[in-house]
Amino acid sequence: MTQQLQQAIKLLQLSKLELTEAIEQEMKENPILEVTEEPPEDAVQESSEKKQDKQDIAEWLERFSPSEDYIPRDSKEAPDYENSVRKTYNLRDHVRWQVGLSDFDSQERLVAEWIIENIDDNGYLVCTLYEIAEDSGFPQEYLEKVLKKVQKLEPSGVAARDLRECILLQYEASGEKDEIFEHIASSYFNHFQNNNLKAIVKATGYPLEKVKEVFGKFKHFDPKPGRNFGDEYTSYIVPDVYVAKTEEGFEVFLNNDDIPELRLNRYYIELYADKKVNGDTRKYIKNKVRQAEWFIKSIQQRQRTLYLVAKSIVQFQDEFFERGLRSLKPLILKDVAQDVGVHESTVSRITSNKYMSTPYGVYELKFFFPTSISKNGGEALSTNVVMDLISEMVKKEDKHNPLTDDEIASLLKEKQNIRIARRTVAKYRDILNIRSSRERAPLD
Repeated sequence: MTQQLQQAIKLLQLSKLELTEAIEQEMKENPILEVTEEPPEDAVQESSEKKQDKQDIAEWLERFSPSEDYIPRDSKEAPDYENSVRKTYNLRDHVRWQVGLSDFDSQERLVAEWIIENIDDNGYLVCTLYEIAEDSGFPQEYLEKVLKKVQKLEPSGVAARDLRECILLQYEASGEKDEIFEHIASSYFNHFQNNNLKAIVKATGYPLEKVKEVFGKFKHFDPKPGRNFGDEYTSYIVPDVYVAKTEEGFEVFLNNDDIPELRLNRYYIELYADKKVNGDTRKYIKNKVRQAEWFIKSIQQRQRTLYLVAKSIVQFQDEFFERGLRSLKPLILKDVAQDVGVHESTVSRITSNKYMSTPYGVYELKFFFPTSISKNGGEALSTNVVMDLISEMVKKEDKHNPLTDDEIASLLKEKQNIRIARRTVAKYRDILNIRSSRERAPLD
């Protein structure tokens, strides 16, 4: 992967604030880039040859003017405000989101939910598959199959059952191949935990230096892959995309405030065109021009991709924009990627750290890719809809006798044909900032 392609991919996943910072940094490093302004009128008559040179330069500059392939935000149509969002987003939410975007069928997603709810804050599966099988009713062999898929998600090592498996999962994700490492990890991990190098040397016959090298690799991996995920926080955000209802339906507008429009600096282009300039200077300018061209193209492509993906989301989730949360449907990256004509990884990157202002509030773009829970009849519901049902139950409950999590789970199964665990109800309740039944009960 070239450095330019890496830069283009990085720009896709930057937030709006990070993008403006990246532009400022690039402008500091590349004198060819400048912010677009109205060009001054030429006050001097020029020869026909110079006019042709000017025309060529103008055409060159025009090629990298801001793109018109997407619709920027119209300040008269869309609100201009900041939004404070209080949210809970932890390791389990992150893994759950990835399941919704990955190649899990509806049954596998339901099983994955049982697994995810039993992952602790350090990233480990805290109960056996036998115990989950007993609670869920799914065969242990099937749980093992889905667990293997969950373990391929980020962060590497998630859903491991012990430290050895955690390290082996991270090793596998690294793509490295080392037979000695694999042998020691598989058969002599207990000696590693006891820091007993001599025992491994004696048992395997490997040179001490090689065993030390393997120990160094062991220590390179994170024994607690889930610890970097926080919990509740407050963030102040500005939407990247606005959705407004017009006579023609819902329209998508990009928020380009504070994102400068870039162009190539005319002085340096003219300097490059001057035959009197020495070779080293021309070579330097040419290199910087290429970097600037690619940077401008990458930003234009980022904005165009963001617009097209946002527009596709609005089309897929049209019922949400008409009626609200209850109408949010399960959606996966593949659907939007095929609609837009890009790779799934591109959709994943462009929906990271981006927000959309809708008639029902401001949401992260990844909010529109909810995981699904299957009803017993086979119909798939988004987890957001299930949370909305729980919220409604609590609002309508007898205030003197609040519903317990077990009772909510039973009502969901009885009235909505939705089967979820009590712990899942508790998790969704926490996300909704709903207190436990004991805390909701009135004081005597």
